[in-house]
Amino acid sequence: MTTPLYPTFEKRIGDAVDVLIRVQVEPWVFLNAGHPMKLSMFDGRPIHYQGIGFEGSPRHVFWGRYIEPFLEDLAIKQIASAVKEARERQVDAKLLLPEVQNLLLAACTKVYRRMAQIDQSLLGKGFPEKVRLRSTTREYEEMSSFIKKHIDAELEMWKPRPWYEGWYERNKFVVWAVGTVIAIAGLAVKFL
Repeated sequence: MTTPLYPTFEKRIGDAVDVLIRVQVEPWVFLNAGHPMKLSMFDGRPIHYQGIGFEGSPRHVFWGRYIEPFLEDLAIKQIASAVKEARERQVDAKLLLPEVQNLLLAACTKVYRRMAQIDQSLLGKGFPEKVRLRSTTREYEEMSSFIKKHIDAELEMWKPRPWYEGWYERNKFVVWAVGTVIAIAGLAVKFL
C-alpha cells in the first residue's frame, strides 16, 4: 500500500522525466540530420554540432556526465519536496521517501534506456539492429548510489512534528482567545 502522496510524486517525477527526455535527450536523434544541433549542458555551457558523426567527441559528451546533473537536480528537488510535503500533510516520510526513491530510480532507467536506443541508432547509421545496445549499468548504479545516499540522509534526519505543533498551526485563534480570556479573568480576580 502506498502513501497518500504517492500519486502526486508519481505524476510530478514522470512529467519531469518526460520533459527532460524531450528537451535534453531526443535532440541527439537529429545529430546527423544536417541541421545544427544546439543544446546546453546543465551549467549552461553550449553544445553545438553540425555535419559530424556520432563517434568521437559527440558520443563522449553524450555519455560523459551530460545527463547526470539534470537527474541529480531532479532527485534533490523531489526529495526536498517529499520531506516538506510529508511535514505539512503529516505523512510519515519514512514511508514516503522510499516510494520517491523507487520513482526516481524508474525515471533514471527510462532516461538511460532512451539514451542507449539513440546511441544504437546513431552508431548504426540507419541500421540500429547491426549495433549492440549499449549497457547503462554503470551510469544507473552511480545514479542509484547518489539517490540512495540522499534518501538515507533525509531518513536519518527525519523527525515527525509533534502532534501539538500541527494542532497549534490549525488553531492559533483558539489559543489566542483562550489566552486572552485567562488574562482577563486573572485581572478580574486581582481587582475583586
